[in-house]
Amino acid sequence: MSMGRRAEVLRTLAEATQDNAAHGVIMHQAIAAHFGLGPTDLKCLNLARHEKELTAGRLAELTGLSTSAVTALLDRLERGGFIERHRDTADRRKVLVRSTGRHEAALGEIFGRVAAAFASVADAYDDDQLELITGFVLRLNERAREFIPTLVQGLGS
Repeated sequence: MSMGRRAEVLRTLAEATQDNAAHGVIMHQAIAAHFGLGPTDLKCLNLARHEKELTAGRLAELTGLSTSAVTALLDRLERGGFIERHRDTADRRKVLVRSTGRHEAALGEIFGRVAAAFASVADAYDDDQLELITGFVLRLNERAREFIPTLVQGLGS
């Protein structure tokens, strides 16, 4: 690929990923609003789904949010019936956050519809192409995880 062609492809890719992020924010805002939440609340729930023992400190680490912002976020999620806080039986100073499961069916239905719509796009690609795309997205996600704390710290200064 020539340098000029590569520059054009990279520009188009950058614009497409910016548009994708914007559409994602708007979509998640609509879904979060349905549950009386903000999009950050909903996305923090999503980011925390792989954590076995989630604490406010760990959520702050995952998101780059301040501990006071995480506390306010957890308060909203608790009021909305999404999470419960429990003292760790091994370390009473530690407060664990757990899903109540109350909204999982409704969220599952909504995100099931989203997944079906996206699957219709994936159907146009073969397995090798999907593996390539998946690898690219995974690497973008890893870079985002590395970059978010520096961005949050830099903007907070």
